[in-house]
Order: sequence, then C-alpha cells, then structure tokens
Amino acid sequence: MAARGRVARLIGAVDLGSFRVSAMIAAQVEGGGLEVLGSGHRASGGIRRGYVTDMDAATYAVRDALEKAEKMAGASIDQVWVGASGAGLASEIRPAEIAISGRRIEDEDIDLLLHAAQACLEPDGRTVLHAQPARYVLDRADGVANPRGLYAERLGVDIHVMLAESAPTRNLVEAVQRAHLEVAGLIATPVAAAEACLSAEERDVGVAVIEFGAEVTHVSVHVGGMLAGLETITRGSGAITDAIASRFGIRRFQAERLKCRHGSALASPADHREMIAVLAPGEERREAAPA
Repeated sequence: MAARGRVARLIGAVDLGSFRVSAMIAAQVEGGGLEVLGSGHRASGGIRRGYVTDMDAATYAVRDALEKAEKMAGASIDQVWVGASGAGLASEIRPAEIAISGRRIEDEDIDLLLHAAQACLEPDGRTVLHAQPARYVLDRADGVANPRGLYAERLGVDIHVMLAESAPTRNLVEAVQRAHLEVAGLIATPVAAAEACLSAEERDVGVAVIEFGAEVTHVSVHVGGMLAGLETITRGSGAITDAIASRFGIRRFQAERLKCRHGSALASPADHREMIAVLAPGEERREAAPA
C-alpha cells in the first residue's frame, strides 16, 4: 500500500497488550497528515495486565507483529513509539504560579512558569511519561488557553502529569529494544485513546473515556480541556471470556468466539428468546468430520 502524498517520514507504533500485540506503520505526508501503510497483529506472549512477565516471549511477539506490518507496508523501520497500558499508570494535576505584577505576559514569563512547574514535579521514584500544561490561570480567571499578551497580577498553570512505575516501564522498553528497535518514546494508552476519540468540545464540556483491554480497563475523565482523573481497573474483557468458559465448561477459545459473535452490551428483547448452541470441547471436531 503506497502513500498518496509525498512521504516526509515513516512512523512506527507498537502496543503490547495482554491479549494481542499490535504494530502499525504510518507515513507522514506533506501537509502533516498521516496515512496508515501497514499493520500487524499476533497473540500476546509474556504480557500480563500490561506488565512484562516473560522477556523472551514479549520480544518475539513484538518482532513478529512488526514484521507483518512491514510486509504489508513494503517498508522497514528501526524506531517505534510504544503504548503503555499497565505499569501502574497514574494521573495527577500539579499547579504552579508566578508573580507578573500587572504587566503584559511575554514568552519569557511562560518559560519561567513552566520551569517552576517542572521543579514542582515529585515523581517519587516513578517515571514521568507526560507533563503538559493543561490550562493557564490569570489571577482568578481559569481556563485560559493562551495567556500571551494579556495583563495579570499572577500567572498560574495546571500541569497534567502521567506517571508510571519505573521498573515495569524499563521492562517494556527492554522488550522492544531486544527486537532490534529503537524506542522513540512511551505513550500512555489513555492519552492516545483520548487524542483519537475526543473533540475539543468534548474535552471542555466533560466526558469519560472507558478503554477496555483484555486484562486492564482504564477510565479517564476529561473536563475543562484537560485529563482530570484516571482510574485503572485490573479487570478487562478477558474476565468475561473466563466467566463464559467456566459457566459452560468450555475452552477459552470457544468462549472468546461466543463472546465476539453473540455478546453485546446493549439489551435486546430477543435476549430472552434467542438460543445459542454451545458445544463441549471436542464436539466441534466431531461435527466437522464427514459422515
């Protein structure tokens, strides 16, 4: 698949999930747009609840998924962005403030404020994945998007900080590097999901994003144009699969198929009437065999 515009550079991404490892290659074309050239997926290995539990298995899964993406894209890459969905993600808002004394705010004032905010970061041994100014405050007026050129007595900022546990984060990086790839950076998946799904108006009015994984679910709340809170639940869609397998005494792959083909989060009047055949382990092979 070739990019329609002139390609400025290739961008690779890898997501190490508990159920699936995914890789994608996109081209940044003239004008700043992105065009997906190829993607690859394979069953996850060595990943539990977003943590690396088997380095060799995780590395093999990354390499296999990326090779499939490279084959589809017809291009090779040596650097990727890595999605972090586990590793003890936590979101915090850190405020900082400096005196302006009634004069007009210049670029130097904003730089000074951001340096002061950086000094306020206390990761407590954790890794800072993201630290971005979410909104500025002028005296008593908050929600200021761009304070440059405005007059104020005091200038403040709310910094959104995304933290992760350091050792699990290093394990994610190590698994990718062992696949002969350079890590361009780590991106918290709740941040990436919000960037992909939410409009500026939704971020401002207030919305919750629920990101279901196989073993981890993230609930992030956005309001006032910023990510205001994040909760990580160590349960996911895999728990539904396990419940189905346990209830009917079938294997996981059968339960997963039933869930994907017939499951729905929306109630329907047909739910109480529709009958679904559930085959015991081994019955599928006997049914498929010729008479």
